[in-house]
Amino acid sequence: MAAKFPKSSVAEALERSLKNTDLKAVNSAVVAAARVLAARIDSICETGFIDEHGKLDNVSLPTFLKYCQSLGLTVDAPAKVGRPAKAKPEPKAEESKSGKVIAMDEFMKRFG
Repeated sequence: MAAKFPKSSVAEALERSLKNTDLKAVNSAVVAAARVLAARIDSICETGFIDEHGKLDNVSLPTFLKYCQSLGLTVDAPAKVGRPAKAKPEPKAEESKSGKVIAMDEFMKRFG
């Protein structure tokens, strides 16, 4: 697997992904923006995602991933690992009422 995914910068990995996909000219602006973000991520990665102003950049990476998703370069639904979730029991008719409705019913029985 190491040969399939060699260690590279985000910008290099993006270019490799773009080379191996079939995008149209209509995607040019998104590709250009993704390239800018990839270069920014590479530059701030070395500083622990602290930007040139000393602030944590927690926006560039998620934004880059959204651009990749819009280009079809990501998996939309990652595979779930582990046991499947337990099925929730269906609520009974009495339980389906909200707490306020039940409280109002009890109020009316007492005082109505």
